[in-house]
Amino acid sequence: MTADLLDRDEDVALLRQGVSDALSGSHGFLAISAPAGLGKSRLLKEAGTLAREAGLRVLSARGSELEREYSLGLVQQLYEPLLHSCDPADRDRWLADAARPAGSVLGVSGTDAETVRGEFAVLHGLFWLTSNLCQDGPLALVVDDLHWGDEASLRFLAYLLPRLPDLRLLLVVALRPGEPGAAEHLIDLLLADQECTLLHPTPLGPEASGLALTSWFGETPDAAFAAACHEATGGNPLLLRELSRALVAEGLSPARGSVPQVEHLGSRALQRRVAREIGRLQPDAVRLAQAVAVLGPRAHPAHAASLAGLDPALLGHHLADLHSAHLLTAPQHGEPGDHLDFVHPLVRATVHRGTPLSRRADLHARAAALLTASGARPELAAEHLLHVPPAHDADTVTALRDAARHALGSGAAEAALTYLRRALEEPPPRQERITVLTEAGTAAFLTDLPAAKRYLDEAADLAVDPRTRGGLATIRELVYLLGMQDPDHTVTGVRDVLESLPAEEDDLRRTLEALLLAVPLVTPGWTDLLRQLPRLRALAPSGTMGALALDGMIAICDAYAGDPRCVETSRRVVADPRVRQAAADGGFLFMNAAFPLVVHDPDKGVAACETLVAGARATGSLLSLSALQGFRGFAWLQRGDLAEAAGDLEEALGLATTAHTPVQQYALTAWLAETLLEQGLAARAEAVVEQALQPSQNRENRAYGFLLYAHACVLHGAGSHEAALKAALDAGADFTGSGGHNPAILPWQTLAALCLHALGRTDEGLDHARRELDAARRWASPRAEGRALRTVGLLTPGSDGIGVLTEAERLLRPSSARLEHAKTLVGLGAAVRRSNQRSQARTLLGEGMELAHRCGARLLVDHARTELRAAGARPRTPRQTGPEALTPSETRAARMAATGLTNRQIAQQLFVTTKTVEVHLSAVYRKLDISHRSQLATALADTS
Repeated sequence: MTADLLDRDEDVALLRQGVSDALSGSHGFLAISAPAGLGKSRLLKEAGTLAREAGLRVLSARGSELEREYSLGLVQQLYEPLLHSCDPADRDRWLADAARPAGSVLGVSGTDAETVRGEFAVLHGLFWLTSNLCQDGPLALVVDDLHWGDEASLRFLAYLLPRLPDLRLLLVVALRPGEPGAAEHLIDLLLADQECTLLHPTPLGPEASGLALTSWFGETPDAAFAAACHEATGGNPLLLRELSRALVAEGLSPARGSVPQVEHLGSRALQRRVAREIGRLQPDAVRLAQAVAVLGPRAHPAHAASLAGLDPALLGHHLADLHSAHLLTAPQHGEPGDHLDFVHPLVRATVHRGTPLSRRADLHARAAALLTASGARPELAAEHLLHVPPAHDADTVTALRDAARHALGSGAAEAALTYLRRALEEPPPRQERITVLTEAGTAAFLTDLPAAKRYLDEAADLAVDPRTRGGLATIRELVYLLGMQDPDHTVTGVRDVLESLPAEEDDLRRTLEALLLAVPLVTPGWTDLLRQLPRLRALAPSGTMGALALDGMIAICDAYAGDPRCVETSRRVVADPRVRQAAADGGFLFMNAAFPLVVHDPDKGVAACETLVAGARATGSLLSLSALQGFRGFAWLQRGDLAEAAGDLEEALGLATTAHTPVQQYALTAWLAETLLEQGLAARAEAVVEQALQPSQNRENRAYGFLLYAHACVLHGAGSHEAALKAALDAGADFTGSGGHNPAILPWQTLAALCLHALGRTDEGLDHARRELDAARRWASPRAEGRALRTVGLLTPGSDGIGVLTEAERLLRPSSARLEHAKTLVGLGAAVRRSNQRSQARTLLGEGMELAHRCGARLLVDHARTELRAAGARPRTPRQTGPEALTPSETRAARMAATGLTNRQIAQQLFVTTKTVEVHLSAVYRKLDISHRSQLATALADTS
């Protein structure tokens, strides 16, 4: 064991195990978390060494305090060196098909990064690039100083984690906990993942400190000297090593007489040692060290020489001086290498801070110009401009805005906002300032709503032209609305702009009217705004985007109110290609356009969402995809395809969490909890709801009623009927208080009815159920009406109840609401059994159990089985066979496999992992009773 790995046996063993797992075809994620100097980077280096020795391909990256705003900086460090140095045929293969979007942000595909519109497409492309590399052999991704990682790269790692089981991959990261400025929500998401194994290196003990000193001094230190060194550094390996170097530089030995000097230097040894080494170097070497500190990790030697003003022929000589001074990392195999870096980030920070302020600013300005001239990405130059004092320079503003556009193209809104904030400090001329403020507000809309408010408010104050003010109001008031902090501001602001808007600005006027209708959809109350619906419905058709936005919002409001006129409007709006693109791009006024279809007819809802989800995957943001995939998940739940619903809703919730968009998470959590309950996973459903009901969550969100309803479902399923009743009534008050009357969206009254019945208050329960039945009949949806009828039937005794349940069953049989039909069959069968008609009961219960099994509703299957036993039957576990037994995902995978596509090709087209396809096809073979792909076409022929 080398001196710098003393007391690290357990940590190294975990690293060895991770490498072994990757070699055996498995995966692993190790995170080394500790304060500075405790050996994180040394352990990370050991991980890389172990991986290389075992034959893994190792890709590495390192975060930098000066480059944390560089979008996808860590990702580019990981993949670019390999992609630029590999055989072109390999590169083309790795970046083929679904991986292609990754090439556009890695600068190797010939596609300009600005043309990439879609954060999800980039993340998914990077995943498939990683997967393709893993096909060639096990891979290790090694990332140091993760706490300085840019948010776009961290989102990629968060996207990668749930897909690790599909890869032969070892991911090892190192970070400092609690580092100021770190993207804590993403880092916490990574470290909380079930795949993560945390390593916490601790300070060296006295004995290990003494052994390290022996190694470095070449002799056994005096006991008092060793104890003083350990006490002065706290056993921190980096500080201990730097203290030793400082003492050697002072010409001191590890003897008792050196103890006073140890106490004098103490933990300041690193700064003292770096300052001393810099003072001993030739001026050219000092300038080179300062240039490398400014350029950051992986500085190119030619760039460093140019920035330092050195003769390239003398570069090797000065690098040798910096290596011998233990400032820069030593070259490999005696070569200068293709990049330069300091031995530790603290050494780099010391050199950077020690550079005179004026010279430091000049170096950063020249570095930006150098990188721009060399054709580097705009973000690289922008990173340096962030460290240059404002100087009213128009070119700086242009460069920063260009970098912001590129950053947004790769989904890095945080970086774009930083560049635009700096552009505003330059500052730009007054007229351009309005544009930059608007761009900053738009970027902040995706990441920092309070900042978005400030920028858009200032832009509105500067704007004079009514159209400019109207366009700003559309963005600004939407920010206020989604911030859920000041709906009064939204309403007042929009009304003020509407009053001053010229009559010819009809498109903008309709957009603003649509925004007003969004207020009661997001924030409780404000139902008075819905009084404008008759006037707005009467507007002449125009076909503009503003008109489509308004029509979509009218349809959504009507859907919440239970007015079926919205269905045709929703269908028309969703069919417009412009709306599909706007929804994919995160247009809030368009993302909900399919919701009326989802809650009226699950089949049509699924079909509409399929188109929207496909667009969002190709060019959309995580914000839009999480919303649209969530709506599709809710449609699957309405149909009774529970496996599909759980998959979509878990993915949507994960995307919303990664994108840090809490405004969507209430409804997604509620729908997921309902799905889990139906699947018989009550404990998981309860955990999901309880986590979302934390006191810190924002209750001023209309979707909070969905969460209350899901909580009521969990409580009712657990037998806590009193608490469930209260939660159901609270959900109903929240829903109706904002104009919600559609039981297809929130059937709180039938849930309350069941709770009241369980509490012996059946008459009250029937009143609720009948009121919901009236509303369901107005909405004219078989699922909503069938549910209400079923509840009335269950609460009505004797033959009258059986009659109502029979009516519900007849209504639901031809519908797409399979789960509701299964529940009605089981409820009717149980009622018929109680009337002593056992033969008929067994038929109904058997059909209900089989349908529930096809839905994946294990809770209902168990209930049906209990009723069948009571009816004198001996039920077997349902055996589901034949094409009709396949889930939609299994059917899609099977049809694609039948055409000859490989599992990887299917996975890429379905946006799932290869292992998921393998699971689907295994289920297909079992259900179709076949054993080979070649039999799929024949077995599926009957379902064409």
